[in-house]
Amino acid sequence: MATRTPRIYDVALSARVSIATVSRVANGTARVDERTEARVRRAMERLGYRPHALARGLATRRSHTLGLLITDILDPYFAEIVRGAQERAESAGYVVLLGDASVHTSAEDLLVKRLLERRVDGLIVASSRTTDAYAAQLASEDIPVVCINGPLGQFAHAVQIDHRKGARLAVEHLASLGHTRIAHITGAVGVPTRQERLAGYRAALKDLGLSYDPSLVIAGVTSIADSHDAVAGLLGLAAAPTAIFAFNDRWAIGAYAAVRDAGLRIPADVSVVGFDDLEMDEWVQPALTSVRQPRREMGRIAADVLLAVLAGESASELVVVEPSLVIRGSTGTRRAHADRH
Repeated sequence: MATRTPRIYDVALSARVSIATVSRVANGTARVDERTEARVRRAMERLGYRPHALARGLATRRSHTLGLLITDILDPYFAEIVRGAQERAESAGYVVLLGDASVHTSAEDLLVKRLLERRVDGLIVASSRTTDAYAAQLASEDIPVVCINGPLGQFAHAVQIDHRKGARLAVEHLASLGHTRIAHITGAVGVPTRQERLAGYRAALKDLGLSYDPSLVIAGVTSIADSHDAVAGLLGLAAAPTAIFAFNDRWAIGAYAAVRDAGLRIPADVSVVGFDDLEMDEWVQPALTSVRQPRREMGRIAADVLLAVLAGESASELVVVEPSLVIRGSTGTRRAHADRH
Protein backbone atom coordinates (compact mmCIF):
# COMPACT_ATOMS: atom_id res chain seq x y z
CA MET A 1 0.00 0.00 0.00
CA ALA A 2 1.40 3.40 -1.05
CA THR A 3 2.42 5.79 1.71
CA ARG A 4 0.24 8.91 1.82
CA THR A 5 2.01 12.20 1.20
CA PRO A 6 2.10 14.19 4.46
CA ARG A 7 -0.11 17.27 4.51
CA ILE A 8 -0.08 20.49 6.44
CA TYR A 9 -2.58 19.29 9.05
CA ASP A 10 -0.35 16.24 9.74
CA VAL A 11 2.45 18.64 10.64
CA ALA A 12 0.10 20.74 12.78
CA LEU A 13 -1.06 17.64 14.65
CA SER A 14 2.50 16.38 15.20
CA ALA A 15 3.81 19.78 16.36
CA ARG A 16 0.67 20.50 18.43
CA VAL A 17 0.04 23.85 16.71
CA SER A 18 -2.59 25.28 14.39
CA ILE A 19 -2.53 24.90 10.62
CA ALA A 20 -2.09 28.68 10.39
CA THR A 21 1.10 28.47 12.45
CA VAL A 22 2.53 25.77 10.18
CA SER A 23 1.68 27.95 7.18
CA ARG A 24 3.44 30.96 8.69
CA VAL A 25 6.58 28.90 9.35
CA ALA A 26 6.58 27.25 5.91
CA ASN A 27 5.97 30.48 4.00
CA GLY A 28 7.80 32.93 6.23
CA THR A 29 4.83 35.29 6.11
CA ALA A 30 4.83 36.23 9.81
CA ARG A 31 7.00 35.96 12.91
CA VAL A 32 6.63 32.84 15.04
CA ASP A 33 8.08 32.14 18.49
CA GLU A 34 11.52 30.48 18.10
CA ARG A 35 10.64 27.39 20.12
CA THR A 36 7.37 26.95 18.25
CA GLU A 37 9.11 27.37 14.90
CA ALA A 38 11.74 24.81 15.85
CA ARG A 39 9.02 22.34 16.86
CA VAL A 40 7.20 22.85 13.55
CA ARG A 41 10.38 22.42 11.52
CA ARG A 42 11.26 19.21 13.37
CA ALA A 43 7.79 17.88 12.60
CA MET A 44 8.15 18.84 8.93
CA GLU A 45 11.49 17.05 8.71
CA ARG A 46 10.27 13.99 10.60
CA LEU A 47 7.21 13.61 8.36
CA GLY A 48 9.00 14.55 5.13
CA TYR A 49 6.60 17.43 4.54
CA ARG A 50 7.37 19.85 1.71
CA PRO A 51 5.37 23.06 1.29
CA HIS A 52 3.50 23.27 -2.02
CA ALA A 53 5.44 25.71 -4.21
CA LEU A 54 2.33 27.24 -5.79
CA ALA A 55 0.59 27.70 -2.46
CA ARG A 56 3.74 29.22 -1.03
CA GLY A 57 3.91 31.63 -3.95
CA LEU A 58 0.32 32.71 -3.43
CA ALA A 59 0.97 33.33 0.24
CA THR A 60 4.17 35.33 -0.29
CA ARG A 61 3.29 36.83 -3.69
CA ARG A 62 6.58 35.40 -4.88
CA SER A 63 7.23 32.64 -7.40
CA HIS A 64 10.66 31.88 -5.86
CA THR A 65 11.94 31.70 -9.42
CA LEU A 66 14.81 33.68 -10.94
CA GLY A 67 15.16 34.21 -14.66
CA LEU A 68 18.61 33.87 -16.23
CA LEU A 69 19.08 35.10 -19.78
CA ILE A 70 22.13 34.02 -21.80
CA THR A 71 22.92 34.69 -25.43
CA ASP A 72 24.15 31.27 -26.60
CA ILE A 73 23.72 28.00 -24.75
CA LEU A 74 26.34 26.34 -26.98
CA ASP A 75 29.03 28.76 -25.80
CA PRO A 76 30.92 27.13 -22.88
CA TYR A 77 31.52 30.61 -21.44
CA PHE A 78 27.96 30.63 -20.07
CA ALA A 79 27.97 27.17 -18.46
CA GLU A 80 29.87 28.23 -15.33
CA ILE A 81 27.79 31.41 -14.95
CA VAL A 82 24.64 29.30 -14.97
CA ARG A 83 26.12 26.82 -12.49
CA GLY A 84 27.19 29.53 -10.04
CA ALA A 85 23.86 31.35 -10.17
CA GLN A 86 21.94 28.11 -9.76
CA GLU A 87 23.98 27.06 -6.72
CA ARG A 88 23.21 30.30 -4.91
CA ALA A 89 19.57 30.37 -5.96
CA GLU A 90 18.89 26.79 -4.85
CA SER A 91 20.55 27.35 -1.48
CA ALA A 92 18.07 30.20 -0.93
CA GLY A 93 15.05 28.12 -1.97
CA TYR A 94 14.77 29.51 -5.50
CA VAL A 95 14.81 27.77 -8.86
CA VAL A 96 16.37 29.20 -12.02
CA LEU A 97 14.47 29.47 -15.28
CA LEU A 98 16.95 29.63 -18.16
CA GLY A 99 16.40 31.54 -21.38
CA ASP A 100 18.73 31.11 -24.38
CA ALA A 101 18.57 33.98 -26.85
CA SER A 102 21.04 32.46 -29.33
CA VAL A 103 22.51 35.19 -31.55
CA HIS A 104 19.48 37.40 -32.18
CA THR A 105 18.78 40.50 -30.08
CA SER A 106 15.09 40.27 -31.00
CA ALA A 107 15.03 36.83 -29.41
CA GLU A 108 16.20 38.37 -26.12
CA ASP A 109 13.18 40.68 -26.09
CA LEU A 110 10.85 37.73 -26.65
CA LEU A 111 12.54 35.60 -23.99
CA VAL A 112 12.34 38.36 -21.41
CA LYS A 113 8.64 38.67 -22.14
CA ARG A 114 8.20 34.91 -21.64
CA LEU A 115 10.16 34.96 -18.37
CA LEU A 116 8.07 37.85 -17.05
CA GLU A 117 4.89 36.00 -18.01
CA ARG A 118 6.07 33.20 -15.73
CA ARG A 119 6.29 35.72 -12.88
CA VAL A 120 10.01 35.43 -12.16
CA ASP A 121 10.92 37.44 -9.07
CA GLY A 122 14.13 38.80 -10.56
CA LEU A 123 16.31 38.53 -13.63
CA ILE A 124 20.00 37.95 -14.29
CA VAL A 125 21.05 39.10 -17.76
CA ALA A 126 24.35 37.59 -18.93
CA SER A 127 24.61 39.50 -22.17
CA SER A 128 26.83 42.24 -23.56
CA ARG A 129 24.43 43.23 -26.34
CA THR A 130 21.56 44.78 -24.39
CA THR A 131 20.33 48.05 -25.90
CA ASP A 132 19.16 51.12 -23.98
CA ALA A 133 15.61 50.50 -25.23
CA TYR A 134 15.79 46.92 -23.98
CA ALA A 135 17.01 48.11 -20.55
CA ALA A 136 14.24 50.72 -20.42
CA GLN A 137 11.66 48.02 -21.14
CA LEU A 138 12.91 45.96 -18.20
CA ALA A 139 12.95 49.03 -15.95
CA SER A 140 9.28 49.64 -16.74
CA GLU A 141 8.43 46.13 -15.51
CA ASP A 142 9.50 47.03 -11.96
CA ILE A 143 11.56 43.86 -11.59
CA PRO A 144 15.08 43.75 -10.13
CA VAL A 145 17.78 43.02 -12.71
CA VAL A 146 21.46 42.18 -12.34
CA CYS A 147 23.58 42.29 -15.47
CA ILE A 148 26.78 40.28 -15.96
CA ASN A 149 29.37 41.86 -18.27
CA GLY A 150 26.79 44.14 -19.85
CA PRO A 151 26.90 47.86 -20.64
CA LEU A 152 27.45 49.85 -17.45
CA GLY A 153 24.68 52.21 -16.41
CA GLN A 154 21.83 50.35 -18.08
CA PHE A 155 20.78 48.48 -14.96
CA ALA A 156 20.84 49.31 -11.26
CA HIS A 157 23.11 46.37 -10.47
CA ALA A 158 25.98 44.85 -12.43
CA VAL A 159 28.79 42.32 -12.10
CA GLN A 160 31.78 42.99 -14.35
CA ILE A 161 35.19 41.53 -15.03
CA ASP A 162 37.86 44.22 -15.35
CA HIS A 163 38.13 43.88 -19.13
CA ARG A 164 40.87 46.48 -19.54
CA LYS A 165 43.05 44.87 -16.91
CA GLY A 166 42.54 41.46 -18.50
CA ALA A 167 43.68 42.74 -21.89
CA ARG A 168 46.62 44.48 -20.25
CA LEU A 169 47.71 41.22 -18.59
CA ALA A 170 47.72 39.49 -21.98
CA VAL A 171 49.69 42.21 -23.77
CA GLU A 172 52.19 42.68 -20.94
CA HIS A 173 52.87 38.94 -20.86
CA LEU A 174 53.49 38.81 -24.61
CA ALA A 175 55.68 41.91 -24.50
CA SER A 176 57.71 40.40 -21.65
CA LEU A 177 58.54 37.54 -24.03
CA GLY A 178 59.91 40.01 -26.57
CA HIS A 179 56.88 40.33 -28.86
CA THR A 180 56.37 43.76 -30.43
CA ARG A 181 53.94 42.86 -33.23
CA ILE A 182 50.92 41.76 -31.18
CA ALA A 183 47.63 41.33 -33.05
CA HIS A 184 44.14 41.43 -31.57
CA ILE A 185 41.09 39.67 -33.01
CA THR A 186 37.74 40.83 -31.68
CA GLY A 187 34.05 41.08 -32.50
CA ALA A 188 31.85 44.03 -33.38
CA VAL A 189 33.53 47.07 -31.87
CA GLY A 190 30.21 48.60 -30.79
CA VAL A 191 29.81 45.99 -28.05
CA PRO A 192 31.03 47.41 -24.70
CA THR A 193 33.02 44.35 -23.61
CA ARG A 194 34.92 44.41 -26.89
CA GLN A 195 35.49 48.15 -26.65
CA GLU A 196 36.90 47.73 -23.15
CA ARG A 197 39.31 44.95 -24.09
CA LEU A 198 40.44 46.83 -27.19
CA ALA A 199 41.02 49.91 -25.03
CA GLY A 200 43.05 47.81 -22.58
CA TYR A 201 45.09 46.37 -25.47
CA ARG A 202 45.86 49.84 -26.86
CA ALA A 203 46.65 51.33 -23.45
CA ALA A 204 49.06 48.49 -22.67
CA LEU A 205 50.87 48.95 -25.99
CA LYS A 206 51.23 52.67 -25.31
CA ASP A 207 52.50 52.19 -21.76
CA LEU A 208 55.03 49.63 -23.01
CA GLY A 209 56.28 51.99 -25.69
CA LEU A 210 54.97 49.81 -28.53
CA SER A 211 53.31 51.25 -31.62
CA TYR A 212 49.61 50.69 -32.24
CA ASP A 213 49.12 49.31 -35.76
CA PRO A 214 45.45 49.29 -36.91
CA SER A 215 46.27 46.57 -39.45
CA LEU A 216 46.89 44.19 -36.54
CA VAL A 217 43.37 44.59 -35.16
CA ILE A 218 40.68 42.53 -36.88
CA ALA A 219 37.11 43.30 -35.75
CA GLY A 220 33.77 41.78 -36.71
CA VAL A 221 34.67 38.19 -35.79
CA THR A 222 31.58 36.16 -34.83
CA SER A 223 32.75 32.54 -34.97
CA ILE A 224 35.73 30.19 -34.83
CA ALA A 225 35.70 30.10 -38.64
CA ASP A 226 35.86 33.90 -38.72
CA SER A 227 38.80 33.94 -36.32
CA HIS A 228 40.61 31.39 -38.49
CA ASP A 229 40.18 33.59 -41.55
CA ALA A 230 41.18 36.72 -39.64
CA VAL A 231 44.43 35.18 -38.40
CA ALA A 232 45.16 33.68 -41.82
CA GLY A 233 45.01 37.21 -43.20
CA LEU A 234 47.25 38.56 -40.46
CA LEU A 235 49.87 35.88 -41.09
CA GLY A 236 49.92 36.88 -44.74
CA LEU A 237 51.04 40.43 -43.97
CA ALA A 238 54.55 41.47 -44.99
CA ALA A 239 55.20 42.33 -41.35
CA ALA A 240 53.15 39.57 -39.78
CA PRO A 241 52.45 39.49 -36.03
CA THR A 242 54.43 37.14 -33.84
CA ALA A 243 51.66 37.00 -31.22
CA ILE A 244 47.86 36.89 -31.24
CA PHE A 245 45.59 38.09 -28.43
CA ALA A 246 42.08 36.71 -29.03
CA PHE A 247 38.94 38.23 -27.52
CA ASN A 248 37.95 34.81 -26.19
CA ASP A 249 39.22 31.24 -26.02
CA ARG A 250 36.98 29.95 -28.79
CA TRP A 251 38.45 32.42 -31.24
CA ALA A 252 41.92 31.50 -30.00
CA ILE A 253 41.19 27.97 -31.22
CA GLY A 254 40.44 29.42 -34.66
CA ALA A 255 43.84 31.12 -34.45
CA TYR A 256 45.46 27.75 -33.68
CA ALA A 257 44.03 26.28 -36.88
CA ALA A 258 45.17 29.24 -38.99
CA VAL A 259 48.72 29.08 -37.63
CA ARG A 260 48.96 25.38 -38.40
CA ASP A 261 47.41 25.82 -41.85
CA ALA A 262 50.18 28.34 -42.56
CA GLY A 263 52.78 25.70 -41.71
CA LEU A 264 53.78 27.48 -38.52
CA ARG A 265 54.06 26.27 -34.93
CA ILE A 266 52.69 27.46 -31.59
CA PRO A 267 54.55 28.94 -29.74
CA ALA A 268 57.77 28.47 -31.74
CA ASP A 269 56.52 30.75 -34.53
CA VAL A 270 53.39 32.42 -33.17
CA SER A 271 52.25 32.85 -29.56
CA VAL A 272 48.52 32.84 -28.76
CA VAL A 273 46.61 34.16 -25.72
CA GLY A 274 42.86 33.75 -25.17
CA PHE A 275 40.39 35.20 -22.68
CA ASP A 276 38.03 33.24 -20.36
CA ASP A 277 40.14 30.24 -19.23
CA LEU A 278 37.68 27.59 -20.36
CA GLU A 279 38.08 23.96 -19.31
CA MET A 280 39.16 22.98 -22.83
CA ASP A 281 42.25 25.22 -22.60
CA GLU A 282 44.21 22.53 -20.75
CA TRP A 283 43.36 19.91 -23.36
CA VAL A 284 44.31 21.61 -26.63
CA GLN A 285 47.88 21.21 -27.87
CA PRO A 286 49.74 23.19 -26.75
CA ALA A 287 47.63 24.15 -23.73
CA LEU A 288 46.26 27.68 -24.16
CA THR A 289 47.51 30.64 -22.15
CA SER A 290 44.40 32.59 -21.19
CA VAL A 291 43.08 35.45 -19.09
CA ARG A 292 40.99 33.81 -16.39
CA GLN A 293 37.48 35.10 -15.93
CA PRO A 294 35.96 33.52 -12.76
CA ARG A 295 32.58 32.93 -14.38
CA ARG A 296 31.17 30.60 -11.74
CA GLU A 297 31.95 33.13 -9.02
CA MET A 298 30.41 35.89 -11.14
CA GLY A 299 27.21 33.83 -11.42
CA ARG A 300 27.19 33.38 -7.64
CA ILE A 301 27.76 37.08 -7.03
CA ALA A 302 24.98 38.06 -9.44
CA ALA A 303 22.55 35.73 -7.68
CA ASP A 304 23.65 37.02 -4.25
CA VAL A 305 23.04 40.62 -5.32
CA LEU A 306 19.63 39.76 -6.78
CA LEU A 307 18.57 37.81 -3.68
CA ALA A 308 19.68 40.71 -1.46
CA VAL A 309 17.54 43.13 -3.47
CA LEU A 310 14.56 40.78 -3.23
CA ALA A 311 15.05 40.58 0.54
CA GLY A 312 15.02 44.37 0.80
CA GLU A 313 18.67 44.49 1.82
CA SER A 314 21.34 46.88 0.56
CA ALA A 315 23.20 45.51 -2.44
CA SER A 316 26.24 46.66 -4.41
CA GLU A 317 25.42 48.58 -7.57
CA LEU A 318 28.63 47.43 -9.25
CA VAL A 319 30.89 44.50 -8.39
CA VAL A 320 34.15 44.45 -10.36
CA VAL A 321 35.85 41.06 -10.47
CA GLU A 322 39.62 40.82 -10.96
CA PRO A 323 41.01 38.77 -13.87
CA SER A 324 44.24 36.78 -13.71
CA LEU A 325 46.55 35.30 -16.32
CA VAL A 326 46.95 31.53 -16.57
CA ILE A 327 50.20 30.85 -18.42
CA ARG A 328 50.36 27.59 -20.34
CA GLY A 329 52.18 26.31 -23.40
CA SER A 330 50.87 28.57 -26.18
CA THR A 331 53.20 31.49 -25.45
CA GLY A 332 56.97 31.62 -25.92
CA THR A 333 59.83 34.03 -26.45
CA ARG A 334 60.15 36.06 -29.63
CA ARG A 335 63.70 34.76 -30.18
CA ALA A 336 62.16 31.75 -31.87
CA HIS A 337 60.64 34.05 -34.50
CA ALA A 338 63.80 35.77 -35.67
CA ASP A 339 64.15 33.82 -38.96
CA ARG A 340 60.51 33.91 -40.09
CA HIS A 341 60.97 36.59 -42.76
